[in-house]
Amino acid sequence: MVTTNAPLLNRKDVGARLHVSLRTVDELIASGDLPVVRLGRAVRIRPSAIDYLIEARETRVNPRKKGASK
Repeated sequence: MVTTNAPLLNRKDVGARLHVSLRTVDELIASGDLPVVRLGRAVRIRPSAIDYLIEARETRVNPRKKGASK
C-alpha cells in the first residue's frame, strides 16, 4: 500500500499542469499512459503519475553540428 501526503488531482488540474486540454488528459487516461484512482464515479490522478508520464516521454535532442544539412 502506497501512501502519500500529496493531494490527488482532478482531470482539470492535470490539464492545467501539463498545459493540455481535458480531451488530451482523457486520451492519456484511456490509453493507460496516465493511471488513475477511481473513487466512485470520480477520477483522480496522483501527482507522481504526472511526473512518471513526463519522465517516460522525455527525449534528448542532439544539437546539430555546424555545417550539417537540414
